[in-house]
Amino acid sequence: MRVPLFILPLLCMAALSACANDKTLHFVAGAAASKYVTHQTQSPISGCAAALTTGIAKEVYDSKFGGAVEAYDAIATSVGCACTVRF
Repeated sequence: MRVPLFILPLLCMAALSACANDKTLHFVAGAAASKYVTHQTQSPISGCAAALTTGIAKEVYDSKFGGAVEAYDAIATSVGCACTVRF
């Protein structure tokens, strides 16, 4: 059975959660989402849009289910795309 490509970054994030702070995890999640979407679509803009959407979706989820909503978390997730864009 082949494991989908997006599972590996999620497993890495889970492993890092014990030793990393919250903003770092958001950054890594944004970078993973951006890299995956950029690889699939060959569009860095789509990758950054995916990172932004991931950050906003996480904060919406937190607001609906009792988590702490922080704008800086969404920003940290969005900034994750910066390390995946080639200039």
